[in-house]
Amino acid sequence: MLKYLKSQVMNKYLVVTIIISFFLFLGGALLFSRQTNSPSLPPLSQSDLPDHLVYFWGDGCPHCANVQAFFDSWENFEKAGIEKLETWKNKENNYRLQQVGAFCQIPKNQIGVPLLFTPEGKCISGDTPIIDHLKGLTF
Repeated sequence: MLKYLKSQVMNKYLVVTIIISFFLFLGGALLFSRQTNSPSLPPLSQSDLPDHLVYFWGDGCPHCANVQAFFDSWENFEKAGIEKLETWKNKENNYRLQQVGAFCQIPKNQIGVPLLFTPEGKCISGDTPIIDHLKGLTF
């Protein structure tokens, strides 16, 4: 009889443990499946377009370093009036990058640096396309 009672108590503990584990797992899954990114971004409109070039970059990004090397040797850098925004360490700048990426209809998981945003509302991604675009500018 004692063995029977022990097995009944153990079965109850096992069932309770399984139920608690299930709810903990479910709660964790829900918590991590929620988007933890910034709140929905207000969309940019044509009136929000900059009147100058905006260059988004990340500190430590090798492709951004290639663009910076071009900037350092480019005689028209000052004339171009490029606004440089570091996005990996600056949340505000990263937020702006996300807005610009959404404006250019870049999938959220493909928005990255380096990225150049033009006054015409065009997004240019990658070191070589950015450098080629800048070389083609006339002042």
